[in-house]
Amino acid sequence: MKKDRDLTVGNPFGLILSFSVSMIIGNVFQQLYTIVDSIIIGKRVGALGLAAIGGTDWLIFLVNGFLIGLIQGFSVLLGNKYGEKNEQAFDYYYKKARVICIVISVLFVVLLLSFSGVLLSLISTKEEAFDYAQTYVNIIFGGIPFLVFYQFFAATLRSRGNSRIPLVAMTISSLCNIVLDLLFICVFDLGIAGAALGTIMSEALVMVICGYHVLKNRKDKTENADSAYNKGSIRVYRELLVTGTPMALQSVITAIGGLIVISSVNQYDISFLTGYTIAGKIYALLEIAASSYGLAVVAYVSQNYGAKKFDRIHAGVRASLLIGITTAIMCSFIMIFFGVSAMKLFVDADSVTADVFRYGRDYLFVLGLFYPLLYVLYIVRAALLGTGNTLVPMISSFGQLVMRVTCARILTGIIGCRGIYYGEVGAWILADIILIGTYLYTVRFTFASATE
Repeated sequence: MKKDRDLTVGNPFGLILSFSVSMIIGNVFQQLYTIVDSIIIGKRVGALGLAAIGGTDWLIFLVNGFLIGLIQGFSVLLGNKYGEKNEQAFDYYYKKARVICIVISVLFVVLLLSFSGVLLSLISTKEEAFDYAQTYVNIIFGGIPFLVFYQFFAATLRSRGNSRIPLVAMTISSLCNIVLDLLFICVFDLGIAGAALGTIMSEALVMVICGYHVLKNRKDKTENADSAYNKGSIRVYRELLVTGTPMALQSVITAIGGLIVISSVNQYDISFLTGYTIAGKIYALLEIAASSYGLAVVAYVSQNYGAKKFDRIHAGVRASLLIGITTAIMCSFIMIFFGVSAMKLFVDADSVTADVFRYGRDYLFVLGLFYPLLYVLYIVRAALLGTGNTLVPMISSFGQLVMRVTCARILTGIIGCRGIYYGEVGAWILADIILIGTYLYTVRFTFASATE
């Protein structure tokens, strides 16, 4: 494929930084259109519309997280095959992963559209926001095939060290989505439905761009992969699912914790829900670099693990931590000192109560104090995933769930809504302990014994 990059040679710091920057730019544009959705809805539909979308965030994350986690697991195996320089194996695994993507796309659309109302009721969606929320999630769920294949094609490109095409695709798609938001919401007055339509249409555009580059270049390389490499379909399907399922469940566990938290948030007044939602959008925007570093580390480690270059893996992780912690400190500064100013972009100050900004400010302040922990979590977890260790990251996600639920259900009874804020930080701390301990063990024993 054009612009493939061999991550098994070259300076680890420079490779990871350049690979990450491409994804950060692309993800910033991708997140930009969700921010624009929120700003336009907040100003055109009002606080109720914004709260309705905020109340569905974790439900959508539950679904998207499962699908993206599964696909990321596929990309680990693809990265291993590329690192081994085995194009026939790469193509064979790619074809089997594509079949799985087709099946889960159809299955998820049918199930989710059938039970969206039930799911919204389970998370205690407020009655006054229910219709808005159901309209939004039904359209998003209907576009799941676009999400699945956009993620699959982009993951395939990244597994070969190609972050350029996904960057270009997401940039074009995000700009298109902003235009569609303005058209659907401000001109056609479609409200919540317009925001959802803009999102799935932009995902379809990314899918087409990334898919074109994957399909065109793959055909040129390995037209006879099935005859040249045949490990057995059932065995490969099993290997893909065994690697991808724990990563999918990791996201599900995280999302379940988030859903329980949002059900607790929904017990407070609309001012708290709105402030929490707006602060969450800012939090998500600043989290982009962390997730981008994680994707870069997965690609880097999976290739080097396939090539059995274990010293390079550890050097790359150290470089990633330096980059990540530095970035996190800058994000913390923004959250603590400019959080309220950022919130005012979403709603007119005179259209909501002062409590909205107070709740959001407090949430961002607590997160900002501990934000480097989140970046460490993303990087170390990605390093383990790149080696094929999907079990421990899943266990760490379960630990995060326990902390979030405990604080949302118990600590809030002692210190009020602030307990929800500290639950997020507690989740990062426990996950870091589990992940760092496992990674150090892997470096000391697994890598060391493999090089002897």
